[in-house]
Amino acid sequence: MHKRCGMLLTLLLCCLLCLAARAEDAEDPVTLRALLVGCDEFLSHENIAPSAEMNVRRMANMLATDIRGYAAIVSAGQGVGSVQALRELMQQTFAEADDNDISLVYFCTHGLYDRVTFQPLLVLSDGISEENLTADSLRDALDAVAGQKVLILDACNSGAFIGKGAWDAQLRNSFQSADYQVLTSAGARENSFLWRDRDGVGGGSYFAQELCEGLRSREFDYNADGQVTLAEAYQGLLESHGASTAQSYPQQSDFALYAYDPDLADTAERPIGAITLDSAVLSEKEDTLYFSFTVRRAVRVQYQLIYYKNGLWRFDTPQTIEDPENETGALTPGRKERSVSLLAEEDEPYGYALLQLVAQEGRRAMLAGSRLIAVQRDTGNPVLRIRCGESFDPAQGEEVAVYVGHRFPCSLTVTVRDAQGQTVRRLAYKTPSRPLGLGSEASLFYWDGRNAAGELAAAGEYVIEASCMVDGQKYLVTSGTVRIGK
Repeated sequence: MHKRCGMLLTLLLCCLLCLAARAEDAEDPVTLRALLVGCDEFLSHENIAPSAEMNVRRMANMLATDIRGYAAIVSAGQGVGSVQALRELMQQTFAEADDNDISLVYFCTHGLYDRVTFQPLLVLSDGISEENLTADSLRDALDAVAGQKVLILDACNSGAFIGKGAWDAQLRNSFQSADYQVLTSAGARENSFLWRDRDGVGGGSYFAQELCEGLRSREFDYNADGQVTLAEAYQGLLESHGASTAQSYPQQSDFALYAYDPDLADTAERPIGAITLDSAVLSEKEDTLYFSFTVRRAVRVQYQLIYYKNGLWRFDTPQTIEDPENETGALTPGRKERSVSLLAEEDEPYGYALLQLVAQEGRRAMLAGSRLIAVQRDTGNPVLRIRCGESFDPAQGEEVAVYVGHRFPCSLTVTVRDAQGQTVRRLAYKTPSRPLGLGSEASLFYWDGRNAAGELAAAGEYVIEASCMVDGQKYLVTSGTVRIGK
């Protein structure tokens, strides 16, 4: 009898311990913390004040509206001058992080990509001291932080940190791990652009402005579920931010970057939103762009067309068009439909342009949104070329890059097929190309090894096709074999 009672007590104690452990797990909520670093004053690079500091404020204000709540948002808007100082700041900010937490780090600074060593760098500076931060040093510092890490890099060439935006054999993803979610403002060979008010009071980056506006206005929440995933933010930036090409890792991630209450009014900051193009593609014969937008509050508007020439965006020579309603006063709230015509380019009547909407409230002018336009040729052979990696292991977080060369801007369909010729995944469907700063006209795509259902494709051999239509004729190229697994 005593033995039986002892056994019952032991079982009861075990059950209570298990219940206590489960209760402890249930009471361990996800805690969010953020460190925002902006470097404006430099010793060996151009000063960008007050753009980086303004970006830090903009990001802090956006994160503060996330309904999940941040336990800490630490802003270093005056910069960080050394790798050691950055490590110490990270240790202080994320000291209490555990495996269940989310730690977000944002950088706005100069970014570099050494094309000899293929080493990406961020420039740390506080105006007094300056040091370059390598991808490996940044990874080492973040690896010391427990839990999920979100890294947002707002800098030139920042895609090089995740091996994206260039076709360089030595380029690698320094953050290939299930612990990381990464979003960058530009590809490995692209500049990332800042703006400053003429009076030097305001400023920022086009990337940060579009990211914060897209999250707070909910325009990036494509399925309207109250959460913006990394994949949704990436897609939204591709549509709304044309001056450089956002990059992300993982390529298709359902990680929640931002959360809001759908029943509450949105917190959009800009007076104009919901900019929609009838088509993001023009041609040599059709040079008129039709678009619409919503005016949230009375404002004066002008339109700027920025052209891409010789591998550079010509922000210094915009084509400016005043809205006709400006003559009678500010545009009233509501939906507006407009059209603008591009300047005729006799020597090269195709390429890329940015449509920018500039809003003026009182004496303050601000960029209220932009869209990328591809001006494509009506005739001619695009001379498609395709290259991709020979093998990769998606189970380990690897992705394979797909390079598609084309002689002029075109709309591409990129398809992954299995050994039987069946479609496994579409990486692009009639997607207009965009400038990537590669030195020659080309597009880059990335396959994470998943099929159309989002499941990992089976080990085996695959091929990737790229095609486009020009003047009713289809042009198609097929890659060599891509193998999943050993």
